[in-house]
Amino acid sequence: MAQIGVDLVKALAGDRPAEPTAISCFVELDPATVPTPNELGSRLTSLVTAARRAAEEAGEDHSTTANLRADVDRIAHFLADDFDRSGGKGLALFVCEDLGRWEEVLLPGAVGSAVHIGRTFVLAPLLEFLERDRPVVVAAVGRERGMLWRLRSGRVQELADFSRKGQGRHDHGAWPQARYQRSRDRDALEHMRRVAAGIAEHVAPGSRTLVVVAATEELRPAFELLLETHVKKALLGFTQVEKQQSALDLLPEVERMLDARLQDEREALLARWREETGQGAGLAGGSWADALTASWEGRIESILVDGRTEAAFECPACSRGYLRPGACELDGNSLMPALGGALELVVRGALLHDGEVRWAPEGLERSTGCVALFRYAAVPPKGAKVTDRRH
Repeated sequence: MAQIGVDLVKALAGDRPAEPTAISCFVELDPATVPTPNELGSRLTSLVTAARRAAEEAGEDHSTTANLRADVDRIAHFLADDFDRSGGKGLALFVCEDLGRWEEVLLPGAVGSAVHIGRTFVLAPLLEFLERDRPVVVAAVGRERGMLWRLRSGRVQELADFSRKGQGRHDHGAWPQARYQRSRDRDALEHMRRVAAGIAEHVAPGSRTLVVVAATEELRPAFELLLETHVKKALLGFTQVEKQQSALDLLPEVERMLDARLQDEREALLARWREETGQGAGLAGGSWADALTASWEGRIESILVDGRTEAAFECPACSRGYLRPGACELDGNSLMPALGGALELVVRGALLHDGEVRWAPEGLERSTGCVALFRYAAVPPKGAKVTDRRH
């Protein structure tokens, strides 16, 4: 199965078949709400029935309907015979035979069961998981221990084992106690230097990867000095480590640190948005109308959304979005209702132009569901008066 990530979601955002044959299927697997195989089977049957009904409604001609029926049959076969629910609380399927697209994405959190069919895939249910999809390199460091793991969306991958496995336990022999201790300290320092270098190999400068170090309070100051500058910038913090703790033992504390970092990042973006809004230079927007225009023009630098949306319409030729029906201002084509409304249009446009999309479940209560920062201000219509309140 594919793992959720920015690259995958961008690829899905760029998919646009000529006919409404893109199927987005979301399956709830959370044991809290779907505890038994019988309950799951019943829900899958209902989901497939809904998919077949949606395929009949979406097909604009015999050929399109036949293709949709075939794709729904593939989905039904997969869910009945090939699907393994272990390790996930939700499943997303993105299917379009016209584009050769079949993606199975196991989700680390719950998602509501639903089927959507249109000319684009539905991406909004993925945003909550995309927000937390930050690779975290976790290092368990001691005088002899040196384990590195990568944690991502609840999954654990071992990266390296630098542990000395007793190599630092020299025989005291006839050495004076002070000399013996200095020798052990030098060995431990060299060992920690190797671990720090190993972390740097797995954290590229400027990447989204973060770092957590599990070490005793005694070793933390010395180990932090050994970290390269870009690793220090990615450091979420230190945590206590027990002798035989594994990455899974550390997972709850790592997730707590990650949540705190993500909250700080979102608050920083909101503070910047308030400042730009106050300056009135056109570099911030707080309405779906602003966001729709900016996303189509590729001006969105960062946008925060909370899942709310608004009915919107889309040009079938140029993909520009509007909040009203009618004709496209650019090419005169009749507008069509946008699947998922303004939220889907803005998310897709931002991703396709390398904008940052952030899931913000808190902090947007006074907005319509989105706030955006722009790379540059919109070009005003010819003859319009421009006011810059920054001075």
